[in-house]
Amino acid sequence: MQEKVKGVILRTMDYKERDKIIWLLTEEQGKISVICKGVRSQKSKYQSLVRPMLYGEFLLFKGRSMYSLNEGNVINSFSGLSGSLELLTYGSYLVELADIVTQDNEPDGNAYRHLVTALYLLETEAIDMELLALAYEIRLIRNSGLRVGKEMVPFPVTKAAENIIEFLIKTEMPKIYVLKLDEKIKKELQAITAFIIREGYQRRPKSLDLLKFI
Repeated sequence: MQEKVKGVILRTMDYKERDKIIWLLTEEQGKISVICKGVRSQKSKYQSLVRPMLYGEFLLFKGRSMYSLNEGNVINSFSGLSGSLELLTYGSYLVELADIVTQDNEPDGNAYRHLVTALYLLETEAIDMELLALAYEIRLIRNSGLRVGKEMVPFPVTKAAENIIEFLIKTEMPKIYVLKLDEKIKKELQAITAFIIREGYQRRPKSLDLLKFI
């Protein structure tokens, strides 16, 4: 049975001599694995389609254990992020975190929408990157069933930080640009989300370490 889905490629893996496996976050099916036969061949028209962070529309065939790619089209490759190491690193982080907090084959429309929205906002540079990452982290953490607050960390949390967390929860991501954070509060919020991500999931994003050196 063929299915047409929209999704963001979270990661890829070379398979056999000419194939690739991609992990795709979709709105209705959740995170799914897709075998892409022959895409590593120089003659394949889908070579540029199967790379992390790409948002596309895919025609898939559902097999017994995984999907296989029949056709695909790019909706947005987010190529604008490649012009800046900082933007590209943040983009990689957004995708990697989505891969970590979502479960295979479990529909998760919220995680899908949060990721797509964050990537578009990141590419337009409409919002401070660190603020956008914080809002995204809080959304994904809460969406996975964990709380974000003083009860989740072994260190004190200021009232100001609690108020900002509440604001970021209630405010749509495109509208958080109105918030201006000083460095002290920003570092406190980053410490909170970093601790929850480190302790709450089986693995942590490698990109998280790289961000500290940008």
